[in-house]
Amino acid sequence: MCLPAPEQSFELVRWVASIAIPAISALAGVVIGALLTSGRERKQHKLAFLEKQLSTFYSPMLGLRNEIKTHGAFRSRVQNEANAAWVQLCKESENLSIEARLRITNERGPEFTRIIEYDNNKLHEELLPAYRKMVELFRECYWLAEPETRAFYGDLLEFVEVWNRWIDKALPVEVLKRLEHGEDKLGPFYEHVEQTHNVIRQKLKDGAP
Repeated sequence: MCLPAPEQSFELVRWVASIAIPAISALAGVVIGALLTSGRERKQHKLAFLEKQLSTFYSPMLGLRNEIKTHGAFRSRVQNEANAAWVQLCKESENLSIEARLRITNERGPEFTRIIEYDNNKLHEELLPAYRKMVELFRECYWLAEPETRAFYGDLLEFVEVWNRWIDKALPVEVLKRLEHGEDKLGPFYEHVEQTHNVIRQKLKDGAP
């Protein structure tokens, strides 16, 4: 059998290379392009999920928390100032007759009592519903919460349930004291929500999930 001449072999190799190299380059380009596209899609998917977490769960939860906190701080301020004002009023009337002091108490007392009544109404009409909204938000958006956040669900649920039982007179005051009910128990949860909210917000701002 006759072998092809060296010149013919070289031409054959060059012909094969002229076909194979562009094909390989094209295939490599397709593979690289597909990888880049896949990477961009994964990044966009992660960013979209982070945005959903922020807008649907963490931001509303933090908004409710800040609303309750603001109302609570102002309520405490008003009560402190009311106590100070009442003490001052009593001090100014020390030199008056018993009848005059009694008249001042009867006339001005209801104004100060109204502060307590207003706060009680606000608790029923606004603050407790806000806490219940937090529970509802947590329940409906549980899938958006980070695993670390889900660990606080029981604490929030228990806090609101104690209030519900107390309002419905289904919790004796002695039992309430034993439960040591207080919003300070939710402090770690509030801090965690704010920190997670800020972390997610920064990731979205940087575009780096």
